[in-house]
Amino acid sequence: MISIVIPVYNEEKIISKTLTAYLNYFSKGFFEFIIVPNGCTDRTVEIVRKFQKSHSNLIIKEIKESVGKAEAVRRGLALAKGNLVAYLDADFSTSPEEFQRLLEAMHNADGVIASRLAPGAIVENRTHLRMAAGKTFAKIVKLFFWMPYHDTQCGAKIFTKTLLEKILPLSKVNNVAFDVELLLLAKSAKARIIELPSHWVDRSDSVIIGSQIRLLKTSLKMLFTLINLRLRFLPFFAPKI
Repeated sequence: MISIVIPVYNEEKIISKTLTAYLNYFSKGFFEFIIVPNGCTDRTVEIVRKFQKSHSNLIIKEIKESVGKAEAVRRGLALAKGNLVAYLDADFSTSPEEFQRLLEAMHNADGVIASRLAPGAIVENRTHLRMAAGKTFAKIVKLFFWMPYHDTQCGAKIFTKTLLEKILPLSKVNNVAFDVELLLLAKSAKARIIELPSHWVDRSDSVIIGSQIRLLKTSLKMLFTLINLRLRFLPFFAPKI
């Protein structure tokens, strides 16, 4: 079985399109979908529950309070039963066909991550500001941690359940730098992670992306988180997995 976790925050405008596409594309017997709404104040949960009535492989883990994407992903991953476990953004930036490419790249790897910055990636609708912010963040991550990835933040990743069972209990970050932490923990576990250039359709109206002001605030918060992670993963202090 393959588990796909989708964290959701006020995505009533797009969640129907996402679920329709994924539920129709992937076989019910081999896939389970774990939808994790957190702090939703719109009709998102109502819409997802309508899908659940006709799809027994769709699970809802509703979190009433707003805990953020990182914690929503963590709780969804903890529920997954599949041998392979993925998480995806709810906004349909990654199509089912693109996700299928990630799956096919797994082979003997411990994980596959999509990338918007690797050579060969195709990115649509991404503003110059967001592209610049993404590239700057990627350079800082490379400078701090020397990981080989072009893009740690793309919202489409797959890991083996075996790897997640080792590293998920050690995850502490509660903002979108959660992805960096997860990959650092995978590195500590000597996991083999493949980065695959992706066809990504950016959504400027996404609730998670938000305004330019929110982007700036999020970027500053992530910078401080990266500094803390750098200290936490110094050679003498890095977790032994």
